[in-house]
Amino acid sequence: MTSFVRRALVVSSLLVAAAFVPGSATADAPLPPIGQPQVMVYSVPNSTTPKIVVRAHLPEPPRKVWAIVSDCSKYASRMPRVAKSRLVSKVGNKHTCEVTLSLPFPLSNLTAVTEAVHQESERKMSRRWKLVSGDYSVNDGSWEVEAADPEGKTSLVTYSVHAEPNTAVPDFLRAQAQKKALPELIARVGAEAAKLP
Repeated sequence: MTSFVRRALVVSSLLVAAAFVPGSATADAPLPPIGQPQVMVYSVPNSTTPKIVVRAHLPEPPRKVWAIVSDCSKYASRMPRVAKSRLVSKVGNKHTCEVTLSLPFPLSNLTAVTEAVHQESERKMSRRWKLVSGDYSVNDGSWEVEAADPEGKTSLVTYSVHAEPNTAVPDFLRAQAQKKALPELIARVGAEAAKLP
């Protein structure tokens, strides 16, 4: 497969792939303005695919945002570009999920089975996944949701992903994911959280 197609798949997989934020890179950083996600790109040793980290300040409380990002069985109806999603199994705080991303023609959709560990506290929740099987050589990532204010009325959301499909992705799709699709993902998460009671 051409490098163009491989890069297209990488970018598309970054959209919702089912990670890593260098702790010092974001832990003390000021909150981004509401509605203006920050997209950061990090090179990964021994990989041609970067790690992507998106930070966003959402006007919804953490529990509502967590309800959206923690339930992989509803990703197809709640997140853009997800063709199918299902919870394969849940044992304790380990959730095994199968998620299929819809890619633009002529590319084939990408499916990943991942195992995610959920951790929850009163002010911070996280979902960290690793690839079990699928159309990737690597698919590791996380959602982190925490209170962005002392009252817990707004959320700081961090989405990070390092995904390498087994096929190529064009540079223009990678750029599109970084500039448009990932901010759209965060906006959709916020919109879905706002619908919850």
